[in-house]
Amino acid sequence: MHIEQVHIERLLGFKALSLDVDPSLQLIAGPNNAGKSSFIRVLETFFPDPTSDDFRRLKPLNDYYVDGGPRMLSSIKVRFGGLSQAEATELDGTLGRDGTFWVQITCSRKGKISYRTWKGPDARSREIYEWALQSFDFVKIPSIRVGSADQGDADQSLTRLHDTLEGVLVRSGNSRSTQLQKDFAKAMEPVEDLVREVLSESVNSVATELPFQDPVLGVDLPAPQHALRGMLREAVITSRDDVVVPIAERGTGFQSALVLGILRYVSSKSRQAGTNVIFAIEEPEAFLHPQTQRAMAKILKGISVEAQLLVTTHSPVLIDSFSVTRIARLPLSPEGMTYSALKPDLAVEEEGRLTRYCDATNSELVFANSVILVEGHGDKLVIDYLLETITGGPGGHYALGIAVIEASGITTISHLLRLAQLFGVRAYVLTDKDGVHKSGDNKRALLEILKAKDPKPSTFFLNGLRDLADRQVTTLKAALEHQAELNTMLQPWDAFVLSSDLEGMLLDVVGQEKLARMLGPDETGEVSKETAEAFATGSSGREAMAAYLGAKGWDSDRKKSGKAKPHVPSALLRQHLDSASGQHRALKPLTRWLSEIVDAHKRPPL
Repeated sequence: MHIEQVHIERLLGFKALSLDVDPSLQLIAGPNNAGKSSFIRVLETFFPDPTSDDFRRLKPLNDYYVDGGPRMLSSIKVRFGGLSQAEATELDGTLGRDGTFWVQITCSRKGKISYRTWKGPDARSREIYEWALQSFDFVKIPSIRVGSADQGDADQSLTRLHDTLEGVLVRSGNSRSTQLQKDFAKAMEPVEDLVREVLSESVNSVATELPFQDPVLGVDLPAPQHALRGMLREAVITSRDDVVVPIAERGTGFQSALVLGILRYVSSKSRQAGTNVIFAIEEPEAFLHPQTQRAMAKILKGISVEAQLLVTTHSPVLIDSFSVTRIARLPLSPEGMTYSALKPDLAVEEEGRLTRYCDATNSELVFANSVILVEGHGDKLVIDYLLETITGGPGGHYALGIAVIEASGITTISHLLRLAQLFGVRAYVLTDKDGVHKSGDNKRALLEILKAKDPKPSTFFLNGLRDLADRQVTTLKAALEHQAELNTMLQPWDAFVLSSDLEGMLLDVVGQEKLARMLGPDETGEVSKETAEAFATGSSGREAMAAYLGAKGWDSDRKKSGKAKPHVPSALLRQHLDSASGQHRALKPLTRWLSEIVDAHKRPPL
C-alpha cells in the first residue's frame, strides 16, 4: 500500500494544493520558499494522529485566512492505493471502484477535529484512519539547515545523521511505535534500570547526612535519544589499514551516505515485517558533489523498491536522474498556493523525449519562476548581460526567478517549451528573424514553436504572421518598424523576434567603421589590417563583414562565411555596451521587452 495523492486546504502556505504521488519515488522541486518543506511538514502531521494544537501550528498567516470567517476549515486528505489482497479484505466496503480509499482530517478554527472517508464523517472513518496509521511507518529525514556562525557544515551533516537515527529508533509524539523502535526501547530498558538504580541508591546513601532541603530525592533520566547521540558521536569507522576515524569527524558526504545506508536497512527490515514504509527526505543532495549525487540517485532508486520515497530537492543532478513523470514542481505563491500537481499522462515516446531534454542544464527551469529560451550561447550571454543591466547588478534576474536557457538551436526550443509547460513554468521565446520568414534557413521554425503552445494559435493567426513576416525591408528604420509589427502579434504568445539576428544587431548597434576597427589588429586581432580596412567602408565592405560574422540581417547578402569564432559577436556587443553612453535604437525594442518581463516578476518580500 502507498500514498497516491495528498490534498491540503488552508494549512501553512497552501490555500488548496493537490499533489499526485508516485508509488515508488516522488521528487518535489520548485523555487525557494515555494512550499516543498511545508508539504513534508503537513504530511508528517497527518501520520502521528494530530491534536488541535498540532493543527494550530500549521495555520496560515496569509490575509485570506486571517481575515476569513469563523467557519473556515483546514484539512489534510490522503488517498491510498496499491492495497494487497489482505489489506483490501480488511477494508471491504470502504474501497472505491479503483481499489483506493481516502481519509480526510479536518480542523475548525476552534480546534475541533473530525474524520471523513468517502462514506461520510462517521465512527468508521476514525477506525479507518487508525488502521492506516497502523499500516505505515513514516520517517522524516530533515534537511541540513544553515546554523549559527560557529556551527560548520560537518556539524549540520552530523545533526541530520542524529535526527535520522532518532526518527528510526525513538518514538516521538503520538506516532505508533515501529518494530525497530520497540526493539530499541526494549534494549535500552535494562541499561536505564541499572543507571537509575545506581543513582538512586547513591543519592539515598548520602541524603540523610547532607543538608539537602528536599527530604525525598528522585532520579529522572534523559530521553533515549541523548544516549543515542552520545553513542553515535563516539562511534568510529575503521578502514582496512586500521585507520580509526570517529563518525563525527568524517566528511559531510560520508555522513550523508550513511543516512541513506540507514534508510536502506530500515526499508528492508520493515518489508520483512510486512509494514509499509514512507521516507520523507529533504534535500538529500546537500554538500554532495555531482558525481556523489548521481550515485545517491541510484541508491534512492534501490530503496524505493521496498519503500515509498518523497524527496524534496534543489539539485538539477537529481532532476536529471529521474523521469519527468516523477517530478512535481511547486510554484512560488506568496499569497497562498492554489495549485494541482497531477501526474502527467504522457505517451512513452514523449516521456522519454522530455526526460532526455530535462538534463542537469535545462532542468534549471524547474527551479525558476519563468524562463527565457534562446537559440545559442551567444544569445544567452547577451540576454544575461542586458537583464543584469536592467535589474541593477550581476544575477539580479536570477534573484527574481528568471532563468535564461540556450536551446543549442532553434528547432530544440519547442521541446524545452513543452518541458516548461509540463511543469507550469512561464516560458518566453526569443529568436532571430529568420525563424519566421520564408527565406530563413530554419523554414519558419518559430511557427512550429508556437504550435507547441497549449493552447496553440489559430491557423488564421499563423497565416497572418507568415504574410507579415515575408514583407521585404531595405533600411534600418523599416526593419525596426517591421520588427515592432511582428512583436505586436507575438506579444500574447510570449515570443519576440529580433530585427535580424545577434550578428546583425551587433552591426546596427556598433556601426560599420567602429566594428571593423574592433575586429582589427589594434583591438581584438580577429582579422588583419587589410581585412579590417576593407570591412570599414562601403556597402560591399558591410556585406563582407556581415558574411564574416554570419549575419543575415536586413542589409546583408545572407551569405555566411562562418569564419568568425562563435563567441566573438556576443563579446564585441557587450564590450561596446560597457562603454556606450546611450542605447542605440536597434537595441531598445529588446531591452523594453526584457524590462517588461522583469517588471512582471517583481514582488514584495516574502
